[in-house]
Amino acid sequence: MTRRCDGGFPANKGSITHDQPQPATTLSCTAARSGARRNPARARACISDSSRDLRVPLLTGAHEGRSRARDSVRQAVSSMPLPDIVRHATWLQQHLGAFVFTVDHPALPSCAGAHRPGQPCDGTRGKHPCGRWTRDSTADPGVIRAALARSPRNLGIDCGKSGLLVIDEDTPGAFGQYARSTGEVLPVTFTVATGKGRHIYFSQPPGIPVGNRTGALSGRGIDVRGRGGYVVAPGSVHHTGAIYTPAEAATPAAPAPGWLITALHSQPPTRGRSGAPMQGSPHGRLRGAVGIVLDATPGERNNRLHWAACRAAEMIAARQLDQASAIDALTRAGEAVGLSPGEIQATIASALRTATI
Repeated sequence: MTRRCDGGFPANKGSITHDQPQPATTLSCTAARSGARRNPARARACISDSSRDLRVPLLTGAHEGRSRARDSVRQAVSSMPLPDIVRHATWLQQHLGAFVFTVDHPALPSCAGAHRPGQPCDGTRGKHPCGRWTRDSTADPGVIRAALARSPRNLGIDCGKSGLLVIDEDTPGAFGQYARSTGEVLPVTFTVATGKGRHIYFSQPPGIPVGNRTGALSGRGIDVRGRGGYVVAPGSVHHTGAIYTPAEAATPAAPAPGWLITALHSQPPTRGRSGAPMQGSPHGRLRGAVGIVLDATPGERNNRLHWAACRAAEMIAARQLDQASAIDALTRAGEAVGLSPGEIQATIASALRTATI
């Protein structure tokens, strides 16, 4: 029996209504995975047809307040065509072997994310998991169909379970620029246009899967999502109204190149705010690590905090640094660059657990 899967996403039907269940449908495209690879032109046609009119105008009036702008974007998103997210989920499970789960949708009046007590939504819509995503992610079409049979939801992909390593390029062209700087060429692979950049998908290398560390890519407007991380999936709606859309849906995720794995396992730049290498006493090295966090731009804040916390954890393990003092300094650095309390706590805790692994 041939598995029904090709490169085309389904066309949109209807408009979003908050209480309208989405129909449990099956893929309508008839090409099998092998057929899609033999006929990329058909795949391109499918995705071209289904992606038409999937972007709402962005607000550009500088005079509008942030709250009013958010409300206007949400209203525009609510009236746009509704992507058939059930069929997208099935496509992802079949084409990528993805384990998927439900995520908040920006058209909802309030965030559907499962936030911890005392840690409300930080205002970022369309990205927060609706439950415990590491537990809920599934490759079973029936399970995700049932989870999606309610008001609008986006999709997330559990990178670890799916065997994927995803480069999250917040600065357009940053990953390609890094590759060229080292004399390498980016392989052709499954790539998704996001609200502001790209997700570049690779399959994990054999052996121990790569996590979320950026290594030598740190400070370049690039995040990495592997074991222990997730990305918002194709077919989802960005808070701007853009649809996460594959550039070439028939292209599979290529194996992660060796040069990328080497870069991710390398140390990030260890220079402080003045540009001088970090050295001296443990407290001096901690100050240097905190300085690197404070220099972070929005695309790299979490990764820099994790790296700094790992360096602190090493000094704590060597009894060179007091844990409470280090956590306090790292927490204040995270707050200074705009991370939410939940993100800061989770990032530092993860570093303390894994720094010596």
